[in-house]
Amino acid sequence: MATWSIISRSLLFFLDLAMLLAALALIGVGFWMRYDDSFDTDLKNVVYKTTDPTKLADAKFNIRVWLIVVFWSIIGLSIGAAVTAIFGMISSVWTKRRGLMITYLVLIVILVVLEIGSGIAMIIRRNSLHDATNTLIDAMYTTNSVSDLKIIQDTYSCCGVQNGAFNMMYCDPMTPKPYCDVAVFDSVDNTMMISGIILLVVVILQIIATVIPVPILISKRNNFKYSSEPIEVSRF
Repeated sequence: MATWSIISRSLLFFLDLAMLLAALALIGVGFWMRYDDSFDTDLKNVVYKTTDPTKLADAKFNIRVWLIVVFWSIIGLSIGAAVTAIFGMISSVWTKRRGLMITYLVLIVILVVLEIGSGIAMIIRRNSLHDATNTLIDAMYTTNSVSDLKIIQDTYSCCGVQNGAFNMMYCDPMTPKPYCDVAVFDSVDNTMMISGIILLVVVILQIIATVIPVPILISKRNNFKYSSEPIEVSRF
């Protein structure tokens, strides 16, 4: 029984360690992409520019809100995963505190539910990102935002917008290129997909980690029960 317990606790420790490393990697990549000036500087200047006409400014504001919500949702869940993983590593090593393991189990179940719910919400709201991207690029063409259009078209090798009224004016029909709203959406969607894959790995590790503590807790409960039973002393 002791050997089985050591194996289970060791497995739990290394699962939490892997979960911690994945969560920290996601946090690091997220902050690097968001705050490092060397990463997509021109595109950040486009989205965070606030001196545009009302229509374009509103479209950029909607994109900023969408990206900020997604960014902080991923960062918040990743921080929660990292803290929970650290708590799990401590509970797997500190064997005398059964309450630590119970607290860890409750925390990780709550975290898994939140992550699955957030993933479902992102999938459901994915079309709204496509609509916001379409509105943004269309507003650039409608307001003739030359500087923004040059950055977008050069960065993504694209031209025009789906069902756009100004495609013939800006795009050469002899050299067809992908629509800019599609190209920008695909780029953002791919970045989110990479983050989602990392989060999926974390969730899988967490689901496995929710199973391991159960037999450990049952074993500790039985040991406590047996150790608490009074010993009958013979009178003879």
